Amino acid sequence: MSLFRPIKDLFKAAPGEKIIGYSVVELTSIFGNAFKQADAAKAHYPVFSSLGSVGIRAYYSNFVIDRSEVHNFRSVIGDGFSLVDERAFNGLSIERYRNHAANENLILSISYKEFNVATVRLVTDSAEVMDLITKYGFSVPPPWVAFEGYDPAWWGGEMQGAQGYYNDHYFGAFFSRLEFAERNEFYTKYSATADWVLSLESTLER
Repeated sequence: MSLFRPIKDLFKAAPGEKIIGYSVVELTSIFGNAFKQADAAKAHYPVFSSLGSVGIRAYYSNFVIDRSEVHNFRSVIGDGFSLVDERAFNGLSIERYRNHAANENLILSISYKEFNVATVRLVTDSAEVMDLITKYGFSVPPPWVAFEGYDPAWWGGEMQGAQGYYNDHYFGAFFSRLEFAERNEFYTKYSATADWVLSLESTLER
């Protein structure tokens, strides 16, 4: 299964296909407990989608963060989860963790192959982990980080290719929910040029 496959297609996955390196049958066995509804599942970004329709009692998410934030991301997961298995899939390391005290599981992959960012893919039945990730408020790196040297005048609209995918699946969902003050903080954090500020602000008016 392609790592870029849209989330909605996961719900049509056949038993022999892989979701982050695990088959539906394997995931059904791992995530056998009833899972709680997480507040994070209602958030705009990152999106946590229930896998219940394919018989997996867990949530799936695919989002990006700044490479410098990976350490903080792992810290958010907490010390309660211990590594129980690691396997390779599509050239990536897939880590499986378990919190024995809470009887919860987490399968995690972090890739540095796409867009000059860290791409996080996970499956978990831990409502606490999902809520902690959402509350931390990881930023989606802006276009000038993901695509160094890209012309700000070309951003937005009906983009195709890598830029269109990045905006449709990651940046657009994140940026559109930011309030005015949050956007200004974001621009400062990533040293946005005046041209980029103008370009991104114009996308909100469309």
